[in-house]
Amino acid sequence: MEPRIVIKQGMSIGYRSDWRNPMVPDLELADAATEVSLGTGRHLLLARNGRGKTTLLKTLAGLVPTFAGGFSVEGQVQFVDEELRFDPFLTSAKIFKAFFKKEDRMRAVEMAARLELDVGKAYGKLSKGNRQKVILVIAEIQVIKGGPQILLLDEPFSGLDFHVRDEVDSIWNENKNAVLRLVCVHPDEPTLRAESVLTINDEKISHMDVEGGRLDWFETRKGLS
Repeated sequence: MEPRIVIKQGMSIGYRSDWRNPMVPDLELADAATEVSLGTGRHLLLARNGRGKTTLLKTLAGLVPTFAGGFSVEGQVQFVDEELRFDPFLTSAKIFKAFFKKEDRMRAVEMAARLELDVGKAYGKLSKGNRQKVILVIAEIQVIKGGPQILLLDEPFSGLDFHVRDEVDSIWNENKNAVLRLVCVHPDEPTLRAESVLTINDEKISHMDVEGGRLDWFETRKGLS
């Protein structure tokens, strides 16, 4: 079984205090699309701030209901963002111990070393970037356990330097079988390789394949409204 996300025409999402007073604009597919289908691989989600990227990810994760229409997912879904918090006095090593049995815990510590994370330091004393590493490691160990996996990642590179971003990219490439990653990134982030790109413009969700896996970052960013 391969992981899959299908966003169907007619799906409308957003947050509202009531039906007459929207808190943020609804999002729906661009008119020409009957559905968007994402499979195994890496897919980028691009939009300017406040356009609904996180709302879309939370909807696909089942955390926010749709207003109309729908979508389907096949696979185990993880919503990965920086809002995950731990006891500030726990070290990363103890957090991994709470999540994983011995073999997976050893993998987590090894992966943390690759990301230059000090697992002996209290979580509350870690920088934003290092707290992000803890979350990324936990999500990735779940992927290694196998089965079709869907990772919805909300700006996972926030606070990470270029060397660590490259290492995360390498880890993702090592663990890509039966894994679908929908990665929300800021339009000013460096280029990432991807199979396709979702963009949000004028409250519409559009989808395009990426030829050769390399996005024309400048042209794509110019088109974001």
